[in-house]
Amino acid sequence: MDLDPDNRATGTIQGQLLRLSKRREVAIYLREGSLWIADFIDGHGELVEPRIWFRFNCATTGKGHARRRMLLESAVPLSAELAVKIESLHRPPVVSCKEEEP
Repeated sequence: MDLDPDNRATGTIQGQLLRLSKRREVAIYLREGSLWIADFIDGHGELVEPRIWFRFNCATTGKGHARRRMLLESAVPLSAELAVKIESLHRPPVVSCKEEEP
């Protein structure tokens, strides 16, 4: 893991990528001092409220389930490419407005 701040993907995003399956990855990261979750399914990302994501993805009654998930999932630092993708999720969508010609 590269802990040198000059070598991080971006100065505003620090976090980890969880590989939940071949199709699904989740980035849990800090951006400008706030906790964020970016959930990627088949490469398509969506921002999710952290409290909601943890409630639906980590709530369990048994320790066995949590241990099994820890063995199946792996966490890696965010890549520069993924940091760029995440930043694009934070930008408002571009709306094209064409003016009608008379």
